[in-house]
Amino acid sequence: MGMGLGYCDFDGHQSICDGDVQFCEKPDAMRKYLLDRKGKEEGGGIKEELLNLNKLETLNIKSSNYKVLVADDEASMRKLIVTLLSQKGHQCITASNGIEALNKISQNKLDAVIADIVMPEMDGIALSKKIQKEYPRLPVMVMTGYDEYSAEVVIASGAREFIKKPFSIVEFVIRFHKMMLDQEILCQTEAKNNEIIFNLQRNSNEKIEELKKEIEKLKNQLISPYRKSSPF
Repeated sequence: MGMGLGYCDFDGHQSICDGDVQFCEKPDAMRKYLLDRKGKEEGGGIKEELLNLNKLETLNIKSSNYKVLVADDEASMRKLIVTLLSQKGHQCITASNGIEALNKISQNKLDAVIADIVMPEMDGIALSKKIQKEYPRLPVMVMTGYDEYSAEVVIASGAREFIKKPFSIVEFVIRFHKMMLDQEILCQTEAKNNEIIFNLQRNSNEKIEELKKEIEKLKNQLISPYRKSSPF
């Protein structure tokens, strides 16, 4: 119960709902029922969440289908995040700790990593630092349910985004796609800068060649009169 994420799985049907875990044959209808019911109980707060989610669905915020690594030692949370991302058209692979996550990163071409902080073998902070060092262009979102970890500490470790558990569907989707949009803008900026540098170098080389030809021409013009006047 509450404002956390709920996962619904029955007879091959899967859905995400806010707060309650239910088993149903019609997950979409159940989800709407739960949101309507809780909205009445809590003065319309959940109804507003549903409206925000419906508005989110109409926004064209997904520019690509991404391959994402989800690292969390809790199988239920991994399954929840994978289901949510898969519903948005993204491909996911999973890891249960930081060491396994690093191995998966080295074996796959990934677009992003979502990692919990508290994990065995290697936690999310250490994982973010390793990724920042070895794969600096790979964006990482770190999530945690512990209050002692601040956004400043997480971002300082190299992560791009930070989200506290429990989080709503809307907050998670917005933060994830904001991180990916920032990543796309960063890649486009780097590509443009590289293009500018390449063009400058090419233009410089062309200018240098033109200057060499001009210098050679001037040298010939200077030498030419002496050659004409020479009796030899």
